[in-house]
Amino acid sequence: MIRKLVDRYFNEDDKYSEMFGLSSDDKPVDGLITGSKFLEVDTGIEYRYDEESATWTPQNSGNGKTNIVGATVTLGSALKYDGTEKTKSVSSVKIGSTTLTENTDYIVKDNTGIEVGDYTLHIIGIGSYTGVIAEAWNIGKADGAVTASPDSLSLTAEGEDGTSALTVTGDGVISVSSSAEAVATAEVSGTAVTVHPLTAGSAIITVTMAATDHYTTASDTISVTVEAAADDNEG
Repeated sequence: MIRKLVDRYFNEDDKYSEMFGLSSDDKPVDGLITGSKFLEVDTGIEYRYDEESATWTPQNSGNGKTNIVGATVTLGSALKYDGTEKTKSVSSVKIGSTTLTENTDYIVKDNTGIEVGDYTLHIIGIGSYTGVIAEAWNIGKADGAVTASPDSLSLTAEGEDGTSALTVTGDGVISVSSSAEAVATAEVSGTAVTVHPLTAGSAIITVTMAATDHYTTASDTISVTVEAAADDNEG
């Protein structure tokens, strides 16, 4: 709850105002004398301080508005980066069994963004309501994807290389590795993987795209079978 000490008197000639940003219901306690005033901004209730009793006494009935702080807030679905501005929706704001109406009972601010990251939106009471609710939200990374086609190759030892084309979603560095480098090795150039068959056997070529600021990591595999050369079979 944000509150403001509107007047503080230290003597008859010295009068000034001071702002307080308190995050609790505690009223100021330092430098107070009889006659100090304290205004609850959200309720409109003004208090006066009495040194003898060390108490704050309300001087008016306030604005009669309902504070939305503590309301149950449900946010909309998760958002992911795609390079365009995203808007985090507020599905509902409820006080008890009462569902408030946007633009009648409250407005939403700070709920748009483009970049991946954490944000904070604010729900501000209007009309018959007052107070401000802060809600954390975020824009997540887009799902990276790598698809190899074909995803299996049959080659001959020390014969012609095999190739597989990549379809990529994302902007991360692409790398390849072989589960059996004695059987086959691989290299990537742009969106093409070249597999070099070495000896008879089988290997799994794994294609990996690294995560970036905007995309998650992704991978796919190519199953490689290498047959012995004809001369080797005859021998």
